[in-house]
Amino acid sequence: MRKTVWLAILLAAALVCGSMGAAGAEVLPPYGEGQIGLTAVVLCEQLTLRAEPSASAAALQTVPYGSLIIVTDQADGWARCVLGDAEDSPAGWVRADYIAIDPAWYRAEKNTPVYAWGDTAAPKVALLDGGTVLPILKDGGEWLIVSLRGAAGWIRMANRAAAFGRRDGERFEQTILLEGMEETVRYEHIVSNAGFAMDYDYESFARLSGADGERFTSVWDDPAQPENYLEITWRDEGADDAAEDIAAELTRDYDISTEAYVLDRAGSCIRIEASAVRGTNQMAERLQVVYIIPAGDGCLVATEHFFIEGAEGFGQRFSEMLNTLEVIGR
Repeated sequence: MRKTVWLAILLAAALVCGSMGAAGAEVLPPYGEGQIGLTAVVLCEQLTLRAEPSASAAALQTVPYGSLIIVTDQADGWARCVLGDAEDSPAGWVRADYIAIDPAWYRAEKNTPVYAWGDTAAPKVALLDGGTVLPILKDGGEWLIVSLRGAAGWIRMANRAAAFGRRDGERFEQTILLEGMEETVRYEHIVSNAGFAMDYDYESFARLSGADGERFTSVWDDPAQPENYLEITWRDEGADDAAEDIAAELTRDYDISTEAYVLDRAGSCIRIEASAVRGTNQMAERLQVVYIIPAGDGCLVATEHFFIEGAEGFGQRFSEMLNTLEVIGR
């Protein structure tokens, strides 16, 4: 049987192998060396197979993105490869920097955002469906760099690991970027009666729990009249209806913008930003950013409240916390 197959066949095999391991596995190991050589995957749109390791050598054929090849030798930035294990399989040389040789693989558990660089504030360049498998170009611990079609993308790993497998009340440390600098943040994992699990920055915020939600108030604020806080509540209505009601309420005082958004753990949601005073181009003194997250027959509404001066500090802390939120149901 030919060993060179299209990426789709590899992905199916990878999913089967992954399901045999621990539940929730996200990084699948490299294949390792086979009878002929190492498996590699083509990263560019069309890769030219040449007779010799030279750009001026005769072109034998092109190999499309996502194809698997078998690398048998390497020399001076070139890789000798075979396009199958049959006796008549094409063989030749390709540029080694256009393939990933024996990579590990990332498998998405659910809808997963891919960023333009290693920062959750960066533009999202793709949204992976659950079950998608991509070759890993670099494992940086908190961030994986994966191959997209003709490009690279960053997937955040830390928040997913924090949200899964932690006990209610468990505390741990995590390094995040705040205002362009790394900062070690101390988190506590919580499981809320409002139907979600999340990690919150317990040194910066005080937690107040209720039957239908949670409030995380800055420890520097007056608890009776907080100015910078994150509030997450359950609503017994669909996300679309809730978003319509919230938008109508906010437009009394703000000009708003609404967009489809993706949180790392909770997935697709609706994001409403209220930042400008209604009918003006002036920024409001206090900002609100609302996330309406589908949750079974209802939804979760997470609202960030903060002064404009705290947009990078409090706003980024809230975003880091919300990216750990996972809907668990009531």
